[in-house]
Amino acid sequence: MLATIVQCLQCRFVYVADPPADTGSHTEAHRLHWLHRSRHRQIRQLLRRHLKPNARVIDIGCGRGELGYIMRADPVEYVGFEPAHGYSEFARSHGVTVYPEPFVGQLTADALVMDNVLEQVLHPVQIFNAAVSSLRSDGLVIVIVPNRNDVRQLNPRWRDRYHWISPDHINYFTAKNVETMFRACGLQALRFGLSPIGLKDYKYLIRGALEEMGVSIFGHNVYAVRESTSSDKANPPCSPK
Repeated sequence: MLATIVQCLQCRFVYVADPPADTGSHTEAHRLHWLHRSRHRQIRQLLRRHLKPNARVIDIGCGRGELGYIMRADPVEYVGFEPAHGYSEFARSHGVTVYPEPFVGQLTADALVMDNVLEQVLHPVQIFNAAVSSLRSDGLVIVIVPNRNDVRQLNPRWRDRYHWISPDHINYFTAKNVETMFRACGLQALRFGLSPIGLKDYKYLIRGALEEMGVSIFGHNVYAVRESTSSDKANPPCSPK
């Protein structure tokens, strides 16, 4: 069945109007294998630069748990949440701490990671708000979502295979959408830029340089720090409506 893609007349956000109730993949664990990508290394670099020892990292919609696996020797507590049981079972069978359920604020965090998650959920803003509400003062939040205006869409084969691929992708973010979502929680969305790019990721130098100038040509790779205030306890950030 073809999806109906619509645009909100007020905020101009583009999304699938009739998504299935479950957009997750439920591949069996024995069919899976590690799929480490450069973005996992870059997320790890951001985390290592910001976090102190024994900090807790919560990876929401962690999939196979690749980030947790490469961080297994780091001095932090990694906790993943992944409701697709095949993925969570695969991660746990390799020693990665993953709960086979959605994250709904069960734990507080020093860092939150939402890596290619918000484009796949029914209520992305509410999920983001609830997650940020669990973030401690001076905590770090990292979000990666596909870019509605990704230049690679100029290639029809890439576009059809990787971007407009409902039911997997049901939300389509512009830079403005992402910045608005962060700002509503009192956060300033910062692009990755060059800071997390190491020698192994040299091919992303152009992307990083453009992000330093405020331009995202591929996906939206952003982070923010929740600054502490005297009213944190009395007024937790952006509680979901």
